[in-house]
Amino acid sequence: MSSENVKITPLVLSTGLISCLATALMAWVFVITEAPIAAAQQQKNTAALSQVLPSFDNQPTEESVTLNGVTFYTARKGGKITGFAGETISTKGYAGSISVLSGLKPDGTVTTVLVTKQSETPGLGAVVAERVREKTISDILSGKKETGLPPNRILDQFNGMKAEVGQTPWAVKKDGGNLDAITGATITSRAVGGAVFTIAEAFAQNKAQLLKETK
Repeated sequence: MSSENVKITPLVLSTGLISCLATALMAWVFVITEAPIAAAQQQKNTAALSQVLPSFDNQPTEESVTLNGVTFYTARKGGKITGFAGETISTKGYAGSISVLSGLKPDGTVTTVLVTKQSETPGLGAVVAERVREKTISDILSGKKETGLPPNRILDQFNGMKAEVGQTPWAVKKDGGNLDAITGATITSRAVGGAVFTIAEAFAQNKAQLLKETK
């Protein structure tokens, strides 16, 4: 065996050992963080659902079904259905995918709409998706406390709307529809409107199944 090989062997062994230790450490970190991450995500999902659903005493995340690209969660109180929440992802955002969560009455009427994940341009597309409460100096001085979700004129325009099977998709006014859009953020407005329609239409198409499965 040459002296060169003798010098290389320890290096190879130490590199392999380091790699094994690194892999084991990564696996250990994954194991100890998996449960807390899952719990945090579960808490986040429940909080979002609480904002779009009426009062419930069940666990909607444990009663979900995915139909036509939409995941539906059922809210019940005393065993009676109080509403649904539909969640879908639009890939047509200006800066990427947009996740939309919409509350629905048992008859399919849209209630509250939330954008749960987006990366749109601040001050433009983000205005379509974010619910931010703006306070005036008068509000601050008076100490007035606001309750409920902050308003958003784009997201709130869907309240009370309902889709029918085979209906023409909802569109912004620029495209000949009735939906309002934020100037300079038409693409984001289209994406959000399309996602809410997808949820409403999927519910209309599967209403009987959803009501039957959750009784």
